[in-house]
Amino acid sequence: MLMYERVIREAQTPANLETYLNGPLLRRLWADLFLPLPVRTAWQSRFTELAAKAAAA
Repeated sequence: MLMYERVIREAQTPANLETYLNGPLLRRLWADLFLPLPVRTAWQSRFTELAAKAAAA
């Protein structure tokens, strides 16, 4: 989970995200990740399935 938190906060390019993040695993971990609110909000607005996961948690 720590690696996912860091990649989400610090990735420099979309290629970094594609290299280090696995979509199904990210969806499973999403509600438990410690992320700054602006980062979480930005991701949830772009990926609505993450917002749904957060609301269900």
